[in-house]
Amino acid sequence: MQIGNRIFPYPVVNRNEELSDFINGACYKLTFGEPENPIVSDRHYLTLQDVHIELVDDTLRELVQNGYLKAILVVESPESVFRKTYSLGLTPTTIKIPLLALSGKVTISSYLYATKDILEYKSINFNEDFSDIEFELNKFDIVGIDDGFSFNIEHNDLADNVSESIFEIIRGEKGQKYIQYNTDEGDSKIYIYLPKEKFEQYSQVKTSRPFMYIFMGLIVVPVLVDIFNRLKNEFEFCEDIIDINESYPWFKSVARSYKSIENMNLSVSTFMNSNTLEFAQKIFNNMNVQAIEDAYNMIINQTEGEQDGEN
Repeated sequence: MQIGNRIFPYPVVNRNEELSDFINGACYKLTFGEPENPIVSDRHYLTLQDVHIELVDDTLRELVQNGYLKAILVVESPESVFRKTYSLGLTPTTIKIPLLALSGKVTISSYLYATKDILEYKSINFNEDFSDIEFELNKFDIVGIDDGFSFNIEHNDLADNVSESIFEIIRGEKGQKYIQYNTDEGDSKIYIYLPKEKFEQYSQVKTSRPFMYIFMGLIVVPVLVDIFNRLKNEFEFCEDIIDINESYPWFKSVARSYKSIENMNLSVSTFMNSNTLEFAQKIFNNMNVQAIEDAYNMIINQTEGEQDGEN
């Protein structure tokens, strides 16, 4: 939540000195253990290491230590509909954020706010405009700001690539009520047909990453489970995975995905003896579990946003 040059009716300490109402070196800012490398990311998490607030003002520090002020870290990713706040303090802490919850522009910022009404808000570091004034703060009033920084996250992961190479989503026939699919011998893809109205809804939100995982979890994996069970019956006496690949070209993408995850070639015996539901999830990097997390984040973030609006 970047606050920018918003004007407040009381003094606010801002990391941007031009916007700060404090003097004498008083400051409020986000600080990391390694300032030159504050963020570490791996395949699963974006990690903020040893993050804490640097607060230079005796009055504000005392209010924080006595529980009258609280620091918050805000992580926002509009493209993936992600917004979450994390409590911060004067001592370092490490925060882990699921990487797949973020996409596109990500903003990390912080603010310091009142947890209760403060009747006597005054500091020797107020600038000359406020130096002789004692203020009253209301609960949730912001008194410290660090608009932080932004960066971009681009995904090109396995699940997206496999999905594009296996499936094609098509508008269903008029009057169609249920999700249907079709894949015949020789087809390069699995064709999923959505009822007309649902296809239009899908088309409007298909570029949203959180929705895509939810969509895959609800539709793609169940379709794959049904197809894989059918293939196991059809190729019961098959001796080489090439036979399945030649009959259903899209299955080559399944085999490539399996190899990239397990670091070994997919064999007929492995496929035939696999738990079909687990196997379908595995080739999409466990998207069903990610779908639950994405749905949770969307609902919680919406609830928090409504609560923020009430405040």
